[in-house]
Amino acid sequence: MPRSWLAALLAIAQLSPVCRADDADALDVPSADNYLRRVFARASVLGDWAYFDGGEVSQYIENGKNTSRPSSPLSSTLSIDLSKSWKPADVAIKQTQKARSTSGEASHPIPPIRPPRGSGSFRANGDGGGSWSTDLKPGNDFFTQLTRSQGGVYVSTPDSGFYFGGYSDAKSDPNPEGPVPGFLQFNYTATDQAWTNHTEAPYSTYGTLVGGSAHYVPNYGPNGLIMIFGGRSHVIGSGQSNSNVGWLDFGSIHVMDPVTKKWYSQKTSGNAPGARMWHCTVGAQSRNNTCEIFVFGGTNMANRETYDEVHVLSLPGFVWKKADYAPTSPRDCMSCIVAGQRQMVTFGGIDRMKWNDNSTDFFRDPDTFPQGVGVFDLTDMTWKDEYNADASSYDSPEAIKTWYNEGNIANVEYSEGVEGLMKSGTAGSGFFSGSGSDSTPVDSGSGSTNTGAIAGGVVGGVVGVALIVLAAFCLMRRRKHKKVPTEETGAAVEAPAHPHGMEQAYSPNPPPSTTVAPSELQGEYHDHSPYSASEVPKTMQPPEMDAQEPRHFYAAELDGSEARR
Repeated sequence: MPRSWLAALLAIAQLSPVCRADDADALDVPSADNYLRRVFARASVLGDWAYFDGGEVSQYIENGKNTSRPSSPLSSTLSIDLSKSWKPADVAIKQTQKARSTSGEASHPIPPIRPPRGSGSFRANGDGGGSWSTDLKPGNDFFTQLTRSQGGVYVSTPDSGFYFGGYSDAKSDPNPEGPVPGFLQFNYTATDQAWTNHTEAPYSTYGTLVGGSAHYVPNYGPNGLIMIFGGRSHVIGSGQSNSNVGWLDFGSIHVMDPVTKKWYSQKTSGNAPGARMWHCTVGAQSRNNTCEIFVFGGTNMANRETYDEVHVLSLPGFVWKKADYAPTSPRDCMSCIVAGQRQMVTFGGIDRMKWNDNSTDFFRDPDTFPQGVGVFDLTDMTWKDEYNADASSYDSPEAIKTWYNEGNIANVEYSEGVEGLMKSGTAGSGFFSGSGSDSTPVDSGSGSTNTGAIAGGVVGGVVGVALIVLAAFCLMRRRKHKKVPTEETGAAVEAPAHPHGMEQAYSPNPPPSTTVAPSELQGEYHDHSPYSASEVPKTMQPPEMDAQEPRHFYAAELDGSEARR
């Protein structure tokens, strides 16, 4: 599908934290030698450029000296040219100045310095730059009343951007409410009310979700499909605590029609990822009309693990395969995009579980990926030392092709309604009729979109010509939240302390009738400084989640590690 490079990005409440004078030499793009780590940047592809917005960076200054703070929020939108081949250590990263932002929450100041409520847009210029401006959409008054949250899951479709779940804490909202149920929709072309709250969210018991990912697959069903991958769920109301939080199971994928809002659930087979959060997701359609969705990295703090793994889910078979390589650079909180036909480019990331104490030492740990940039070949399922702008088109990995060639599709047991989705749409009808097609990236997930918009520390959306990526971290006002069936993993166990007090403060517990496994709350690492008890988010009451001002938080989908072989 052709995509326009012209895009507008909707950004929520850009953050301008106070910087100490001795950090004045900190740069948004330090040299390859001085670079240490990046986290929570939002990524999107606009034409021949990959754009990265929001997040934080750590670095050396003054000949190897550390900055006084672990990291600094960015004051630039960054971009990388995808029309030319390059090596991660040498790639030029272009900067476009903007207000500082991280990912939906304040960075270091105590008490937190929160920006005024509002939104803005970014227009790319086709040469790696662009401009930010105020952008008020229909229903802006409603938007500015939403609670600011962080750690939700965002995805873009041709018509709308979606933001699922999220978490409200003291750094993102003056009246934090904890986990937020349901999801928010932003309609790109609405003339009356652009923002809509939805309460149906069957992916978890309370409709909560933090630190997962979502991916839009345009070629199945009448309207394409939104798929939810992993992350952590939380209890709302009685029982909310640190010892009972749940993981969304990669063995059962929740799927939504973005137009009708009808949900489906489908069991998967094969080597699925274990429970995790803060991973990133990209996808591509093969020549044989299968669609592959790749999940990279992530962390499970309950198990004290950060992952260096790439798993791929193939549709319509709903089968998982895992790339066969030795892990060398575990990471989470990164971004990833599809570029150069068949390559996943990752940006940033930390190995939080390398440091088990509640510290920010992971910011001081030099990244093994030069400048935080990694390149993974999606067809060969291997890491590369170089990005190839002239790479051949994407085709399914051999393990996927073998699975289909052996006739395993005949053994798939589809849930109600799912088989019809898989057999309709361009990919579905083409696969089951036996016709082939050109391979096409279908990356519209929480890491990036081929069209469009990046979210500056927040909601990214393409207004007008291109699609919008909802990277904002807003909570929606919930008049009512329902308890709905869910498929979460494991038995409840106590989650370990998080690098930042946020997760401990509000990891909710399920009611006695619900058993869930400890999950990783995505706000964990954000707490760069401890807060007093008075700043800990209050326990939510079950009847209603009052959404307040939008907030901004660390958005990262890019895995920045060294290129692998």
